[in-house]
Amino acid sequence: MVDIFYTFEQTDTEQFIKQILHKYYNIPNAEICKSINGKPYIKGDKVFFNATHSKGLLALAVGKRQVGLDCECLDGKARPAVLSKFSEREKREIHCTGDFYEHWTAREAYIKYLGLTLASDWRRVEYCKGKIHYCGNLQELPVLCFKIGNYTLAVCGHYSKLNIRKI
Repeated sequence: MVDIFYTFEQTDTEQFIKQILHKYYNIPNAEICKSINGKPYIKGDKVFFNATHSKGLLALAVGKRQVGLDCECLDGKARPAVLSKFSEREKREIHCTGDFYEHWTAREAYIKYLGLTLASDWRRVEYCKGKIHYCGNLQELPVLCFKIGNYTLAVCGHYSKLNIRKI
């Protein structure tokens, strides 16, 4: 199971992470480090996390295994310039704004799961029929897409259940 914590309150991301880790995981004064590509982690601890934010929503996924999380606010239409960055197979699946944001967040959650960068790995990832493909190869890694209000979220990792909690 992966825990998803979220808030609509204005708060500093790092403070939010530290607050959750202290309160729910008994990790006081967590020292948050970053990988070479900027993926945050806690030095020497067996808790994995990933944060995301979009237009007023801040969310955090925490689990016992690697995790990637992304969110987007459903406040606009899919932009043609951005849509052009998807593969032809993906474009055939994107029929509405909701489809667009599901594909976007799934791709980004996977890239964040791996600790890679959007700039270098976006075109290597494809999300088709609810599955992730990387460099053309199907990945046996679940991506769970869900909604909170007017937001689409995707969490990537070896998890089958979500525990979603508003803070």
